[in-house]
Amino acid sequence: MRVPTRTGLAALATIAGLQFHPKVALRPDRVETTATADTIIELLQTRLRDSPDVLVASEDRLVRRFAGRAGVFPYRTTELVAFAPDGVTFDHLAGPFATCHERFHLRPHETFTTLEHTGTFSLRGGLWSFMLFAAPVRSAFESHVRRHLHQLAADLADHK
Repeated sequence: MRVPTRTGLAALATIAGLQFHPKVALRPDRVETTATADTIIELLQTRLRDSPDVLVASEDRLVRRFAGRAGVFPYRTTELVAFAPDGVTFDHLAGPFATCHERFHLRPHETFTTLEHTGTFSLRGGLWSFMLFAAPVRSAFESHVRRHLHQLAADLADHK
């Protein structure tokens, strides 16, 4: 039996590190709005469908490209967007992440609706990129979502 060399062990560790994609949980963020859940879904459907970046669409789903900047990180993604009465889900199909799943949950109350964002992602490059970039990417991602979430709440207030 042959004993692996240090170089061989280093190569195995490097390959193993590339295969392991730890998930990073985004901190939940929420806003409250006097808009109903139906109004929120309708506005999001209109905004997301009204784009040349929509590749395919059905009544309750679409595949769409997104591009922009989250902090210092530019991004280009393709995502499956699914609409339901209680929220909107975004699943990453292509782009900078190995995986990414986001959900905007709608929780109706008597006089207002809570809109909450949750999500997870894992980075390409496995454990090695996780150790270097997970914290700054998470921070930029959360700031990006927070800005959009609060802008949506302001737009819903004006939407009446």
